[in-house]
Amino acid sequence: MHIRIAMLGYGKVARALARLLLRKTDTLRQEYDLTFDVTGIATRSRGSAIDPAGLDLEEALRLVDSGDRLDALHQGPPVADTLEFIAACPTDVIMEATWLNPQTGQPATDYVRAALQAGRHVVTANKGPVAYAYRELSALARQNNCGFFFESTVMDGAPVLGIGREALLATTVNRIRGILNSTTNLVLTGLEEGLTFDAAVASAQAVGVAEANPSNDLEGWDAAVKIVVLANVLMGADLRPQDVDRVGITDITGEDIKAAIAEKGRIKLICEAVREGDLVRASVRPIWLPLSDPLCHVSRTSSAVTLETDTLHHLTLVEGDTDPTTTAYGMLVDMLNIVRGRFD
Repeated sequence: MHIRIAMLGYGKVARALARLLLRKTDTLRQEYDLTFDVTGIATRSRGSAIDPAGLDLEEALRLVDSGDRLDALHQGPPVADTLEFIAACPTDVIMEATWLNPQTGQPATDYVRAALQAGRHVVTANKGPVAYAYRELSALARQNNCGFFFESTVMDGAPVLGIGREALLATTVNRIRGILNSTTNLVLTGLEEGLTFDAAVASAQAVGVAEANPSNDLEGWDAAVKIVVLANVLMGADLRPQDVDRVGITDITGEDIKAAIAEKGRIKLICEAVREGDLVRASVRPIWLPLSDPLCHVSRTSSAVTLETDTLHHLTLVEGDTDPTTTAYGMLVDMLNIVRGRFD
C-alpha cells in the first residue's frame, strides 16, 4: 500500500515525526508493506509547500532547522492559509501538530474539521479538537469513513487511549487519576531539590520542557485539557476544559514541599475524573500524596495514569521521561492503525 501524507505544523514534534518516518521507512515497507510520500507541509512561520510527487523530506528538515522557509519546495498555485492548504494538498492522511490555545481549542479544531469534511484521515497530537469537539469530530469521521486518531494528545506516545480502545472492552471506567503535565511535575521536583519556584521554572525552560510563557502549564490549563480528553474518550463524558475544577501550582512554595516530605509524602498536580451517577466530574489540583500511592513516585518529566474500572479495578500506566520522538511515535502508531483499517 502507498499513502500520501500531509503535515500541518512543522515544529519539534512534526520534525521528529519526519525523522521517524525516514528512520522507519524500511520497517514500514518490510513489516507492513507500506510506502509513503509526504506531499505537503504547512507551517505558521516557515511557509508551506505542496508537491504531488512527494517532497524531499530531508531537504524540508534542513530548511526549517536552518531557519529558512519551505516555499522553495512548493509546486503549483500558491496557497493563502492552512485551510486552503487542506483543500489543495493531494493527501490521504493529515498529520496535525499545530499550535494550540488550550482555552479555545483553536485553530486545531477548525483544521481537523476541515480535513474530515474533505474526506481525509486525521492523526492529531493536538488536545484541543478532542477536548472541545470530540463527539462532533468522531461523528464526522464516521460519516465520511475516515480515521480520527489522537494517541499523542495525552502522555505522548504511551498507549493510554489505545488501551481503552483495544483492551478495555465491555468495561466501565469509573475514575481516572493521573500526573499528566511534564512541566509542573518537573517544577515540583525542582522544589524538592531545593530550588526556588522561579529557578525551578527557569530550569524547566532551559531543558526545553517549559514554554517561554509557561502559564498554561503552571495554571493547570494543559492538565485540564488532558483530563477532559481522557474523560470524554474513556468515560463517555462531554466535558470542556472550563468545566474542570482547576487549581495550578503557582502558589506552592518550598515550605509546602518540605512540609509534605516531613509528613512522608509529596505534593503532585493530580488530574482526576470521577463518575458520579450519570455525571462525570473533573478536577486538577495540587494534592499531598502518601508514599504508598504509586503516583507519588512519578518525578521529573515522567507521567502516569491510573484507571479504576468495574472489571480490572486498578490499572496504572507509567511513562518515563519523554522527548518529541515519543510524541511522534504515537502519531506513527495512529497512522498505522488507519492503514490497517481500525477506524474505531
